[in-house]
Amino acid sequence: MGIIHMRYIFTTVAFFIFNLCFSQSQNSEAINAFNEAISYFNSKNYENAIVLYTKAITHDPNYTKAYYNRGNTKLNLKDYSGAIVDYEKVITLDPTFAKAYMYKGFSEMRSNKNEQAILSFNKAIELDVSLDGAYLNRGVIYQKSEQYDKAIKDFESAIKIKPDYTAFYNKGLCEYKLEKYQVAITSFTEALNINLSKPEAFENRAKCYLRIQKYQEAIADLNAAIKLNPSIAENFYYRGYAKMEMNDMNGANVDYALALHINPTHESAMKNKALTSLQLMKYDDAIVDYTNLIKLDKNNESYYLNRGIANLKKELYKDAEDDFKKALDIKKDFPEAHFNLANTYTKLENLPKACEHMKQAAKLGLEAANGHINSLCEK
Repeated sequence: MGIIHMRYIFTTVAFFIFNLCFSQSQNSEAINAFNEAISYFNSKNYENAIVLYTKAITHDPNYTKAYYNRGNTKLNLKDYSGAIVDYEKVITLDPTFAKAYMYKGFSEMRSNKNEQAILSFNKAIELDVSLDGAYLNRGVIYQKSEQYDKAIKDFESAIKIKPDYTAFYNKGLCEYKLEKYQVAITSFTEALNINLSKPEAFENRAKCYLRIQKYQEAIADLNAAIKLNPSIAENFYYRGYAKMEMNDMNGANVDYALALHINPTHESAMKNKALTSLQLMKYDDAIVDYTNLIKLDKNNESYYLNRGIANLKKELYKDAEDDFKKALDIKKDFPEAHFNLANTYTKLENLPKACEHMKQAAKLGLEAANGHINSLCEK
């Protein structure tokens, strides 16, 4: 059977819903500009919102909430460095402003300043233990740096405050990495209880089922993932793998073909489709499949061996001979290649060479060759 090749799982980063602060200034012109800026923000006209927040700050340079809201607006425009500057000003004016630390941490995280981000999230949590977003995003940083136990602890803290799809989902990813497959299944199930429209949760729960050899459950999850998004080659590949493990070779072969239709360079699907084509005696398909694999790796003796077997079954003896010889050029002591080359020479009525290669296969330990030596070599 084929080996399951697990692709990398990409972290889902939590995005905040920005909470705007409302007026606190005593300056009427600053207040008017501030309130107008909020109106622009709510209509997603972020550029004009920044202009108005800046105007409010001009009228009141200590307008803490104007800096905070302007920082949130810059975050929406992905101006992370600008947002950090505003949050730092907020913290200078009000060192107890927990959400300013949290959003500053988020901006630092998006700027790949993860060490600074952790410090900011730490301070936010110190000031306000109810900030689930601080736990959630600090957990993402730990997750990316493969500190999975720390990440899980943070996701659990976030979940206690607010059960959230992203927290359960990322917790499941970390548990998968720690090979805690049954626990991860529970986390992905909790994520799906919150949101059934996410194909990646079905896909990754399926991977856990594959790891514990629950193939029917894996197929059910992959069916759901494919229904939600039929353009992901990996999901057809994994479903094919599950079917292959259940000895549904025809179903597996079809799924590998579907995976390759989406992604013709999916090497694992190519390998397993070739294998199932050969086992299903679809020799024309197998020849094409192994030819494609040989284009990727011209020094893989097994590809030539298997294409040679397909050619032999198709009675294309000269092609089979060439393939088995090529396999032996790459790996001289390859008993299966000697054995099949002996069979090919038998078909080509070259008994001396058939005898020579059958003896070599036996010498290399292929037990099946022993029963053929006498009949070939006495003629």
